[in-house]
Amino acid sequence: MKLALGYQAFWEAAHKNYPDQLRPDGLLDQGGMFRVINNVLNADHSDRFAKPSERLWRWSINPWIADTRFTKVGALGKTYRGLILLKTPFDLALYPRLIWELQPRTILELGSYQGGSGLWFADNMSVLCENPGEVHSFDLHTKCVHETARKHPLLTFHQVDLSNVANFDVDLLMSLPHPWLVIDDAHVQIFPVFSYLNKLLVSGDYYVIEDDPARVNREIIDGFQLVEESGFLIDTYYTDAFGNNVTCAPNAWLRKS
Repeated sequence: MKLALGYQAFWEAAHKNYPDQLRPDGLLDQGGMFRVINNVLNADHSDRFAKPSERLWRWSINPWIADTRFTKVGALGKTYRGLILLKTPFDLALYPRLIWELQPRTILELGSYQGGSGLWFADNMSVLCENPGEVHSFDLHTKCVHETARKHPLLTFHQVDLSNVANFDVDLLMSLPHPWLVIDDAHVQIFPVFSYLNKLLVSGDYYVIEDDPARVNREIIDGFQLVEESGFLIDTYYTDAFGNNVTCAPNAWLRKS
């Protein structure tokens, strides 16, 4: 597990060099850190992955309103390098962890807005990936994309009407290397788009559906039955990192099995 490398290295160095400080109240156990280390080291041997039908839809707190209680801005006022970045603070912490763990060669972003999130993903990929790939962002309203985002060498914007999957350039998609990380933040025909892209995904690829799952209506329930039937599991390491479903993608950090 790539996420555990730093924890494993610390654990081994501490045991070797400072055995007397490894007791629960020792100087190296900062605020119960040893329990956290064990949880990370054992993450691949736990019930990390779950079927959608096994999960409830409730969340511990609503991530979109959590930081409006004590600030004037909140998640909708986030910016990155001066551009609008529509991500909650929890998800801003989660995506770099997944990018580091997955080492995606391709990130597909559905919904570009001003290009701030695409730029953020491209910068994260350039820093966190040992072999950086490309970010491809798809939106109908690409004239809103800022020039700053367009200049990034790993980031390409595509004007596509996502209401019809036939508008995708299948030759482009088939040429893109795996692993893939797909982020649906477009809120347009989410399950027809999922079904289309699923045909191109391989085992180990990730698909994150932002915002829409929080509605938990008949479309979402039926859609997640399709998700489960397509062989996807919920990665609870991400959905529950800060509490049950404290993310803009509740039950929707999905890994293809």
